[in-house]
Amino acid sequence: MDKAYRAKETRKLVIFGIIIFGILELAFVKMVYPSYFTNYLFLIPAYFLVLSISVLLVLSRMKRKRLHPGRAIARLMLFNVAQMILSFILMFCYYYFVDVQEHTILIAFSVFYIFFMGLKLFILYNIDKLHKIEKRRQNAEENR
Repeated sequence: MDKAYRAKETRKLVIFGIIIFGILELAFVKMVYPSYFTNYLFLIPAYFLVLSISVLLVLSRMKRKRLHPGRAIARLMLFNVAQMILSFILMFCYYYFVDVQEHTILIAFSVFYIFFMGLKLFILYNIDKLHKIEKRRQNAEENR
């Protein structure tokens, strides 16, 4: 069970996962609650697509720099906090300036945020798995 996805496979899974989840979420709202559907809902998958691409870019840059694990974790946590604050600011601005179907937007955004956190967990778990596989391979080569 040493299955781990490489960087290209992970990128494809994350991007297609966000696109498919966005389509499913919008279709669900359109079919089940058509009176609550608004064109602003299309901004949610686009926002999380940009966030996921930024996460993938930050992780690839950290891999290229070969940061110490402690520094890498500190930067990831700082990046996560920045994403959370940006999301709160976005929802705050939407709520006070646009104010169209705010409950629908807040619920859809929250559901998508939870899905996005699951994708980030998948990415980090996958990186850790790849790192352990490489370490095992290096240890096996050293023991020969």
